[in-house]
Amino acid sequence: MIIDSMNAYEQLLISLCSRRAFSVIKSLRRKSKDFIMKVHNDRVFILEGAEQLVSTQLVQDSKRREIVKVNGRPTSFSCNAWKPSIQTYWEEPVVGTKELIEHMTSLFGVQVNSVLISNNSGTELLNWVLRRQRTIVMLQVSFSDSTEKQFEPEDLKNLIMECAAAKIQLTIQHSKPFEIQDLHKRFKVFQSLRGTWITVDNLMTLDCICIVIKEKRFTCAEMNRFIKHWVNGGSPRLKVFQVKLTEENDEALFEGIDAQWNIEKVCVSESRHNGFFEVFRSDGRTAGFQIYFPFFWFGVWPIDNRNLFELGVF
Repeated sequence: MIIDSMNAYEQLLISLCSRRAFSVIKSLRRKSKDFIMKVHNDRVFILEGAEQLVSTQLVQDSKRREIVKVNGRPTSFSCNAWKPSIQTYWEEPVVGTKELIEHMTSLFGVQVNSVLISNNSGTELLNWVLRRQRTIVMLQVSFSDSTEKQFEPEDLKNLIMECAAAKIQLTIQHSKPFEIQDLHKRFKVFQSLRGTWITVDNLMTLDCICIVIKEKRFTCAEMNRFIKHWVNGGSPRLKVFQVKLTEENDEALFEGIDAQWNIEKVCVSESRHNGFFEVFRSDGRTAGFQIYFPFFWFGVWPIDNRNLFELGVF
């Protein structure tokens, strides 16, 4: 079949010619389970194995270009076979991005996998994506240090609390201090790589498998609270927890905790580590924690009691 010998770029180009061409490609192309769609502001990425197709939506200008139909709407168009990439031109690029998403999801039979926000229009696009498909695998929010691109506290709160994603990664600065009183959110992975807003109470109300906090630092007394929280049945899905400490204070860290030193179990991340303080809770589960100052690592051992734990699986 000729259509099946084409890559995603070639199939997309033909589909833009007319509604009939779109229907032919959609109905005859071989379905692929390897397609992944990612959205970054005014760009849509289609990944299939090692191949990548990039579609960029730009502001309409006065240059004469070929006209194609995106989701049935005529628009100016240019392409680059070497990238491979296409460019479409609109009065409002965010509208064009929405039309490309509708066109590609229908053509390739995929949904948006991840959304990366790095400007204000990205929030509008994220909300639109979540209205049409309810959830995504990954949300990344990455803003520069410039003052005009910092999040307002209320916007950041709404973004976190309303996000329906399996994984969320925040690399952002906020314009002024704020807090979220009840961060009762469920994610597979929660990463806050920039920003100091998160509190130990937030960490205890998050329902996650993996939590990584990089910029905000916590006291040993706060980590003592977190360990006791887990021992008493809190954070039941947690597997991996990594933060930074402000201090080395064993008295505050171990106060009221029955921890035993264990050198038999091994943790593997970028290198092998063995030797942990181990704590137990009533359901039979165990967890190990260790300090490589300023880093504090806490990991819950597999239920099958294997002695090897690989952090990279998350």
